[in-house]
Amino acid sequence: MSLALIGTLAAPNLVAAVRATLVEIVVPSNPYFGLMTLTGTVSQSVGPGTGTLGVTQFVLTNTGSSVAQVNLYAALLASGTCGGTNNVAAGTNPFLIVRVPAGETVVVPAPSPIVFAPQTGYDGNPHTCVAAGMPITGGSSNVYVSVNGFVN
Repeated sequence: MSLALIGTLAAPNLVAAVRATLVEIVVPSNPYFGLMTLTGTVSQSVGPGTGTLGVTQFVLTNTGSSVAQVNLYAALLASGTCGGTNNVAAGTNPFLIVRVPAGETVVVPAPSPIVFAPQTGYDGNPHTCVAAGMPITGGSSNVYVSVNGFVN
């Protein structure tokens, strides 16, 4: 009988401890917002540089007069840090291809965040970067890409 009473009294504390642990894991540590302006075929990158980036939304706006194909992917850098325009050497997963009609905005929501973990680039250093480029339709459109999420 006393064991049942102790279990009943301890249960709310146990539930609270478990809930606090889950909230600490699930709730984002730091919000993140990055913006890239794509022109031509050169890839760009944005990102926190360290940690794990959970992207919850991409917003792509095409100000050009033709359809733009935008590739979004985890960047493998040749050198430097996230935010460069000439240092994206290659890409890896996650990899998304988004077609953005002329003069329109496309929102790509991620109900479950798209995870960008640190990737070791060709410089031998890990970087947490999202890259974007228009290797096929680059010359005919200007596209703004915003990256929204959180960093843990």
